[in-house]
Amino acid sequence: MEQTNTPQQPSRKKAILSLLVLLALTCVVVFIFSSHWAEISTALAQLSFRQVLLVLAIGLTYPLLEGIVCWLIIRCRLPGFTLRRGLDAAFVGIFGNVVGLGAGAVPMESYYLYHCGLPLGPGVGLMTLQYVFHKTTVLLYATVMLLFQHRWLAANTTGVMNYLPMAYAVVAAIIVVLVLVCVSPLVQNLARWLMRLLPKTEKWQQRRTDWQQQLDVLGEESRRLLADKPRCAEILALQAVKLFGLFCLPYLCIRFMGLSPLSFLQVQLLTSLMLFLSNALPNVAGMGSIETAFLLVFGAFLTRGETMSVLMLFRIATYYVVVAVSAVGFFFAQRHLGQMGAELPKEA
Repeated sequence: MEQTNTPQQPSRKKAILSLLVLLALTCVVVFIFSSHWAEISTALAQLSFRQVLLVLAIGLTYPLLEGIVCWLIIRCRLPGFTLRRGLDAAFVGIFGNVVGLGAGAVPMESYYLYHCGLPLGPGVGLMTLQYVFHKTTVLLYATVMLLFQHRWLAANTTGVMNYLPMAYAVVAAIIVVLVLVCVSPLVQNLARWLMRLLPKTEKWQQRRTDWQQQLDVLGEESRRLLADKPRCAEILALQAVKLFGLFCLPYLCIRFMGLSPLSFLQVQLLTSLMLFLSNALPNVAGMGSIETAFLLVFGAFLTRGETMSVLMLFRIATYYVVVAVSAVGFFFAQRHLGQMGAELPKEA
């Protein structure tokens, strides 16, 4: 049974509050960086205008590929879903993740997809699966890189290796739990039994009904998508390409600044481990976990000032510019919805 509730657009008041929190966190980051500002300024001065543009352009490939992945996933339900709408959904999700302080991506994407003709239940289910594909690719990418270079890593640092078991446990647990909730009837029945323990008030009973409907739809959509093996392979391949581009950025930053003799594959390994570790850490609006993991991983091979220089350019390219572009993309997505009017695609 599909859920037919109309999703509500996030309130403007909450969005403004979230952006203020993001601004405050940015000020904290700038304050931390200020102790090494002289070294950071010297490193950034080594960059040419073209080099900066290249780094920023590669950073923007991440949301674009995210949009292509979204397009591939939604087309299994809405064959008429266009690439333009997939890109819109990606920008809406990125912006939603910021204004929702790290928890708004799936609700915002589902809200947009609902107005593209996809019911709320399938929308939440498919966006949850996209998140599972992302987490799985992060885990596989880091594992493959580690298998080929674990001896080099172990010989040059012990700090990072000490954190890997914890990261594997957390990320693997997230993936396993989400996959089991999506496809395991036993786990779904357990979830339904736990929902019976909720308070018997009208408010909680309505929530239980909604959650049970979403659980049913999630299982149905998961089985439908996972049965399409070629599509799943395409999604994983695109996720890997997306991560490859992201992991190229620290190498380019290091190379352009003339900081370290680390090889391309070594930086790929370190960046994949950085993202992997950050996935096991809490964050607010996508901030905090990346910075912490980056300083931990790259700090073993670069000085503090060099690490902060690379981190600053990396985060400008992969976070601040992307957030700014996604805000513009969100505006155009809303405008695009208004232009579509009654001409919404019908569900397959």
